[in-house]
Amino acid sequence: MNIGNNVEQALQVSATGLRNRASTNSTDGKELGKQDFLNLLMTQMANQDPLDPMDSAGMMQQLAAMGTVEQLQNLNNQTAKLMAIQQQIARATAGSLLDKDVEVGASEIPLKNGDSVPVAYKLEGSADRVMLLLQDSTGEMIRKINLESRAQGVHEFSWDGRDNDGDVMPDGNYSFNVFARTDGGEDIGVTLTKSGQVSMIRFEGSQPLLKINGEWVPADEIVGLGNKS
Repeated sequence: MNIGNNVEQALQVSATGLRNRASTNSTDGKELGKQDFLNLLMTQMANQDPLDPMDSAGMMQQLAAMGTVEQLQNLNNQTAKLMAIQQQIARATAGSLLDKDVEVGASEIPLKNGDSVPVAYKLEGSADRVMLLLQDSTGEMIRKINLESRAQGVHEFSWDGRDNDGDVMPDGNYSFNVFARTDGGEDIGVTLTKSGQVSMIRFEGSQPLLKINGEWVPADEIVGLGNKS
């Protein structure tokens, strides 16, 4: 009796059965890569030398690698779905802001026909000296305003559109900064904001853009909501 031939025939029968079952379980193109691997594995098993079988450790490493790849593919698919859902939520949230008054982070004051938008600054602590500086597009300082001592919290400021000489400045965007300090020389942190009404919304990529006071602002720059009285 040829034991080697009998073992080889048994392996061939088993491999054929496994291939048939694997082929039946494959329902779409997503299984093609794994299916090809199983077919090759079964063929290799059927044709191996019974007296010198294939390395089982190597086979397990290949199977583990395929499992890892499949998990990564599933993770990528789930991440893409989550990003799509987040984008839908962002659009729905931005849509509710149309015609609403909002407050956004600011570093410039737009001036039009001598009128500017109201701005606010938040002091992280009480300050004995507060100074506001305005600069034009060239970086030249056009207005310096010394304010009285201010307590910790939010304070509003309205610019009359004039420079240090009292002349009305032309329309445009003007940079502004607020510096605060105690009598002891300690600098106080300042956050600058400005207010306006959302007149239009544009969806570009994953970040909605809001038109506020004639300029486009990313939705994630909104720091507050409110109604004008």
